[in-house]
Amino acid sequence: MTTIDRYLLGRFWHVFGIGYVATVGLYVVFDGFTNIDAFQESSRGASSLNVLGRMAEFYSYQSLVMFEMVGPILTVISTMVVFALLLKNRELHPMLSAGVPAARLVFPMLIGTLAVNLLLVLNQELLLPAVADELLKPIGSSSKDTQRVYVRRDFSSHIEISGEALMLAEHKLLHPEFLLPAPEINSEIITLRADHAIYHRKTKQRPAGWHLKQATPEFGQLRLTAAGQKVVLPLADPNDLFIVTDIGSDQLSGMTSAYRYQSSWDLVDRLRNPSFSTMTARSQVLHLHERMTRPLGNLLAVCLAVPLVLRRESFSIITNLAVCCGAMICLMAFAQVSNYLGRIHWIPLDFATWLPIIACGGLVAWQSDRMQT
Repeated sequence: MTTIDRYLLGRFWHVFGIGYVATVGLYVVFDGFTNIDAFQESSRGASSLNVLGRMAEFYSYQSLVMFEMVGPILTVISTMVVFALLLKNRELHPMLSAGVPAARLVFPMLIGTLAVNLLLVLNQELLLPAVADELLKPIGSSSKDTQRVYVRRDFSSHIEISGEALMLAEHKLLHPEFLLPAPEINSEIITLRADHAIYHRKTKQRPAGWHLKQATPEFGQLRLTAAGQKVVLPLADPNDLFIVTDIGSDQLSGMTSAYRYQSSWDLVDRLRNPSFSTMTARSQVLHLHERMTRPLGNLLAVCLAVPLVLRRESFSIITNLAVCCGAMICLMAFAQVSNYLGRIHWIPLDFATWLPIIACGGLVAWQSDRMQT
């Protein structure tokens, strides 16, 4: 890596760091003032330091979500700012006069973009799944607080799951109710009730499902079908039952986008079972395709930003930045429209994800020979 590369890459990280800190800071200020009452009510008369501690903990988790949201955008903005500063400070023409091609100046920006993509992958696959329960909690609540339960149906067994309250951090459902349909699971419709239920993730020893404590009626009183005997399992304690299902505590919390906080491996595993509705499954498949294509999309967006900022026919920095911003906004809108068409079955899901990539690649090829040389 040459001196010029280190110089441009240093500027890239400087702008990226300032942009991320400023974005998170603005979000904390606006959202904190908006929801300060929720933090105070959940603290139940605790001191101001306790309230500030809860806010700091909450927004530390939200900063990971913010990085996931603004990371790709900041890579493009950082590239735009770096080359705009080269023009403003009259540093570009000496580099071009020294024989450095304009395309060569893109190299450090691509290195920075690849590094950001690596951080995004680590954030998505390791950090977000580890704090997913914290991200799904209501604003201001603690790990011991309960929240509302939304009724969900397992579309593979048609069991409806509900309850009185949900403790998300402990994966506990208080006073749960599992409606067993007839004749799929039981010979007659019956509702299983329990003192509480704990959700267990899938392991090599057992499938995913809910462990019902003090369940009524007991297993011996049920008239299960052959399919029901694979879903409702007895345990060592005759008062306990185990319900096999992939509908976990995150789905019962009512967060329709909870799958965004799952690792790609967990997301693929969830897509292999028919427990979710068709619309939910399509959204998850589309999100998985977006994860796979995001690194390539970021690289193409950076490659498109450079020729738009360094347009040969224009030497106005403001005009070039405006044109570049307009092009990026149009690409983002086109990607959203494409994803929407994929969700409503108008176009295939894989094509809906790759269509913005194809469009951006075509624009890069079109604009690549319009840079200043």
